[in-house]
Amino acid sequence: MSELITADNLDLVIKRNREIKDEVSVLAIKLQTNPSIMKVASAPQLALIILQGFGLVQMPIEDKFWSGAIYVKDGKIIPVVNTALPRANQYFTAWHEIYHLIFDKVSFDHFIETDNTLEERKAECFAACMLLSGVDRYFTELPEMDFISKIFYCMSTFQAPYKAVLVSLYEYAIQSENDKLGDRIKEVFDLQFEDLPSRFRALGLDDSLVSPSYVINTSSLQERIKKTKDANPELNYHKDNEEYLANIMAETAMITRRGE
Repeated sequence: MSELITADNLDLVIKRNREIKDEVSVLAIKLQTNPSIMKVASAPQLALIILQGFGLVQMPIEDKFWSGAIYVKDGKIIPVVNTALPRANQYFTAWHEIYHLIFDKVSFDHFIETDNTLEERKAECFAACMLLSGVDRYFTELPEMDFISKIFYCMSTFQAPYKAVLVSLYEYAIQSENDKLGDRIKEVFDLQFEDLPSRFRALGLDDSLVSPSYVINTSSLQERIKKTKDANPELNYHKDNEEYLANIMAETAMITRRGE
């Protein structure tokens, strides 16, 4: 999970991004230029496929501020994604967690929490690199329409959340010294939309991107447990692994209730 970005701290976020962008971009390019990985699926769906190899657990948690985490215990590392959030948020979260799983060497201490701000910012920046490359060019080439509709088109094309699109466009505005664009982004940055699906439909866009999937899926982890059991049927720790899965579900629910 990462810090809450608002119009008030947006400039600080962009400043931090500038400090880590080169490092994170190199990591993203490593994946983007690996044909054996990128040919499997488009970037959003690919993230979930990669996480499945780590035993992905998908479950709906009714907490809009809890998008996912890496569960770490007794040497086992399991990603969890909240499917009660819109699919766009799930895709972004999936790439965020992939950064932690593949490139983050310092954060694993049970649940990744928001106090490790540098690695969290790197993970957010990495997710943006994987999903939003070229969004600035796409935005500027869109035909004339109202500003919010342009953002929705960017979301649809790049399969990314509202604020992630705005952060990337704000970076472009700062780099290009486009004060008008930067000011407009700040004006709409903190808007809340309760009717995103209907807004997408009105523009002829697929509203499934901004709707929750509510998937409950532990099959990836269960398959890992089964393979271990089949490979070593004489061992007696398979029940422990099954209990471990139950603990993930229970502890995830407990963590997300802390703020209630």
